[in-house]
Amino acid sequence: MGDLSNIDIGWRSALMFSVCLPMVVVAVMLFLRSAEPHANRLLACLLIVVVISQIPQIIGFAGFYEVWPGLTFAPFGVELYAGPLLYLHAHRLMMAQPLGWRRWLLLPGVVQTLYYTVVFTQLGDYKAKWAYNEAVHLPYVDPLEAVLGLALVSFAVIAVYRMIVRYRAYLNRTQSAAADFDPTWLTRLMMAMFVAVVLFAGLELVPLIIDGVSYIDAFPPQVLLTAIVAWLGLQALAQTTVTFPKMPDAIEGPVGELERPAAAKDWVAEGRDLERALVNGGWYLESRLSIKEVASRMATNETYVSRAVNKGLGTTFNRFVNELRVAHAKGLIVEGTQSLLDVASTAGFNSKATFNRVFREIAGQTPSQFKKSQNP
Repeated sequence: MGDLSNIDIGWRSALMFSVCLPMVVVAVMLFLRSAEPHANRLLACLLIVVVISQIPQIIGFAGFYEVWPGLTFAPFGVELYAGPLLYLHAHRLMMAQPLGWRRWLLLPGVVQTLYYTVVFTQLGDYKAKWAYNEAVHLPYVDPLEAVLGLALVSFAVIAVYRMIVRYRAYLNRTQSAAADFDPTWLTRLMMAMFVAVVLFAGLELVPLIIDGVSYIDAFPPQVLLTAIVAWLGLQALAQTTVTFPKMPDAIEGPVGELERPAAAKDWVAEGRDLERALVNGGWYLESRLSIKEVASRMATNETYVSRAVNKGLGTTFNRFVNELRVAHAKGLIVEGTQSLLDVASTAGFNSKATFNRVFREIAGQTPSQFKKSQNP
């Protein structure tokens, strides 16, 4: 053991610790959340992985390795979990299928943890560890970790992006409250992931190409990368407060009324019948109305309702319902007996922000602007 007086919690250690501490708090809150428990726990694990991977930076700048050189190869290398956990989180959030074989994506991380644990506990004193580091780890293991880690993160970026595109189309096709479930924060996550990939590539690959890149040089991008992931966790904490609709892997084929050829149906008439049902029953004013619920009430199937909307009305289910809601909201605004917040709630919108966004998209102006135009 070295001199304990060499331990100095400087500004670098304090800065990194201040970034990591909120991530631990957010991770605990995600673990305890009842909505989307599986997806949130996977994201919580990702946050913990990022925190663990930054411990060498925190204790290194504080001088712990000088006092306890035997800490070399302590099992803080967990980067290979990052990409798979991010992908699994998105899959559990948006997809109906169980994880299945996708759990095997965590295997490289498990092997990495076992490797560091065995080397840390079995190599003896720090001199043996330093010799092994120079002879084996740096020339062989380190490059392999860098390439594999970059491949896993890149896979996650591509897979989650494709999932988001499909999920948005699914929401517009099946949910009247698509705006409430729109993965806007996941889109921001994709931007964060892109930056993370660039930083990860720099942190892992540049030292293999350019000699002389020290851990001090790597500190700024490490802090930025950690802050990005912390922001990701806060976004998820704010957005995953309800259960997200789950997207099936494939759309089920037509049944029941759709056994007849599509050409035999007058889809325009079917669309008008559907519209009358929603208006007369007031269904469109229900904030969480879905195409599944409409199909159940009409004693038919989702594919039939979808075709009635798409072929008969020439729009998507989400747009169809929201146009009815906006028309209803306009009538309430013209009456002038309710506040805009009450109008939003009465017309079937879950929040003022969603009401404003949808109203502007359909009417071409905000509710406030429309109200002023009616009462100059």
